[in-house]
Amino acid sequence: MAKQKMTAAELIALYLEKRGVKHVYGVPGAAILPFYDAVKELTKIESYIVRHEQTGAFMADGYSRATGEVGVCAATSGPGGTNFLTGLYGAWMDSIPMIAITGQQKNSLIGTMQFQEAPIVEMAKPVTKAAYRLTDGSKAAEFIHEAWVTATTGRKGPVLLDLPVDQQKVEIEVDLDVLIGSTPVDNLPQASDADIEKTLELLKDAKRPVLLSGGGVNIANATIELKALAEELQIPVVTSGMGMDTFPNDHPLFAGRMGTMLDTPFGNKTIVEADLVINLAGRFADRSTGNVSVFTQNGKKIIHVNLDNKEIGKVVPTILGIVSDVKTFMVKLAEAHKALGAHVAATAEVGTRVNLTEERKKWARKTDYTTLPIRQERALRELREFLDRDAFVSHDCGISQIWSSQLFETYVPRTYLLTGGAGTMGWGLGAAMAAKLAFPERQSVNILGDGSLGMSLQDIATAAKHDIPVIIFCMNNSLMGLIRQQQNWFYNERQISTDLIYKNELCDNEERGIDFVKTAEGMGVRGELVTHYDDIKPALQRAVDSGKPYLIEVIVDPDPKNACEFSNNGALNGFKYSEKIDYSK
Repeated sequence: MAKQKMTAAELIALYLEKRGVKHVYGVPGAAILPFYDAVKELTKIESYIVRHEQTGAFMADGYSRATGEVGVCAATSGPGGTNFLTGLYGAWMDSIPMIAITGQQKNSLIGTMQFQEAPIVEMAKPVTKAAYRLTDGSKAAEFIHEAWVTATTGRKGPVLLDLPVDQQKVEIEVDLDVLIGSTPVDNLPQASDADIEKTLELLKDAKRPVLLSGGGVNIANATIELKALAEELQIPVVTSGMGMDTFPNDHPLFAGRMGTMLDTPFGNKTIVEADLVINLAGRFADRSTGNVSVFTQNGKKIIHVNLDNKEIGKVVPTILGIVSDVKTFMVKLAEAHKALGAHVAATAEVGTRVNLTEERKKWARKTDYTTLPIRQERALRELREFLDRDAFVSHDCGISQIWSSQLFETYVPRTYLLTGGAGTMGWGLGAAMAAKLAFPERQSVNILGDGSLGMSLQDIATAAKHDIPVIIFCMNNSLMGLIRQQQNWFYNERQISTDLIYKNELCDNEERGIDFVKTAEGMGVRGELVTHYDDIKPALQRAVDSGKPYLIEVIVDPDPKNACEFSNNGALNGFKYSEKIDYSK
């Protein structure tokens, strides 16, 4: 392709299309119209208008998590851009590659407090991998190319591009093929032979080793390599909060999940009793580790593999820190172990296979409750039994997410969507819609509580307008349930501003507060109220059969006696697991 004349805005739109971008999510405004016009006139990129700019950012983030590709959102200057900040923060915390594009006042007016002018670059820098302003439209080619490379190489992350409206209109000449062809190879660090040798030595000395899979395994597209390594070594796999879907939860080597909230009993038990933990592309974040003393007691040794050397030793002391692409590390380790012709770890002999299925089931939390109102555990059990193995489930922050992380099994990578670091309420609907747009043939469900639904409610209209057949599975206890539980436990039941119920005389049940079913119907989305666990699967079937967006409001038990389990001492060994076995045994 020879050089072609185009405006800076047209170049950016065409560049994104060349890179495989299929969607842009957001809300247009005057300062970003040159870009939106270019998307419409010159590309096949589909534009999805949302009802709040933050949902556009959440959709770009969710799209990237579900596909491994770059999600893109766009909005106008001023409040349009500032409404992106929460979404950028969530992507930044979890190293998610996305590009947010904002309009801006003319170059000459920046800094003079003109209409809808905001210092969005300066505001976004702390919560992005990079934030750039196009101060010279003639440099648009280098500008967009650098942004793309920054977002997608090394430790990935979100990038904000701020486009002054006058610079979007600057005419330039560029050869897009030459520009994209100049992309540098992503030379990621690789584990050395000495790293692999030392890892094998530590495995040979270990009696109870475990692989701890972090969110970086998904980001590196290394789930196949994780499975191969675990099967080669024949040692248990535990997942972190961000790694929940990196390993099939019904695999014989799956022990469970680790965390002070987002855990399974046997997962925590396996980590607590391990004498060697190999952290694969995780961060030892606080909701996974809690009090780190558990990782420094009884001679426990830690091998930490991470792309970013700043993460190694930051939280938990390590005996061996390996700065490496996790996929490369796992391939090298599996090959080196296979060459030995013997299992170096004490967990299995050659020719035998470890099977943790029965132990995992023995320690599993109870879900077969038959009491009413419906227990959250039973609601999630019904949902999991109904959904396909490859269904997407997105989450908002709150007690619904905690219940789900403790009970909901995952089997396919990139299907369990949540913001691990930011913990954003209102996030899950956007993520579920983006996942469904990316994979129309697969089921996509937003699991959330009524508190979170109040923060994304307006974008039910987005699902309706664009005919995105997601299922909104709202477990309604008329509470900010997670915070109410903490008030009860840690503040001597001094409750303030966590009760969402109020008398609604226009609702069939006057004490329910918001009637989410009627609200959804007012936006053109079908919905139904479920008060018995036997009615959950039939409601889900009707939702799927409709081929339309659908809301299922499940009334769940608000009784504080039925709270979800937290660690009572802030550490992995602080659970009582009162309905199961004595944890100390």
